[in-house]
Amino acid sequence: MASFDILQTFFKIDKKHKHAQAYNFILGGVAGTLSVVFTYPTDLIRRKMQLVGSQGHPHYKGFVDCGVTVFKTEGVAGLYRGLWACILKVAPAMAVMFWCNELLNKYI
Repeated sequence: MASFDILQTFFKIDKKHKHAQAYNFILGGVAGTLSVVFTYPTDLIRRKMQLVGSQGHPHYKGFVDCGVTVFKTEGVAGLYRGLWACILKVAPAMAVMFWCNELLNKYI
């Protein structure tokens, strides 16, 4: 929500413009993408921590240990492994969600 509000403030979309809903749709997708890019490493570490104890997965001492281990073994790219697939899922979902939210706010 914060990234969408910041983008709306930055681009100042006139709600009466005939393409305002399309702009909101696009801004929603961009906002979702930005949010995922900034938060993805923590989500990746969370998922790796959930797999601790499963066969074939390493054991980590904690969240920080997991992040440091991934960074040391795979570099920065390792913290973003799978980001593209996540963006393909999140961007359209956030675009639709924010578009619907703005559309409903228009009529309520």
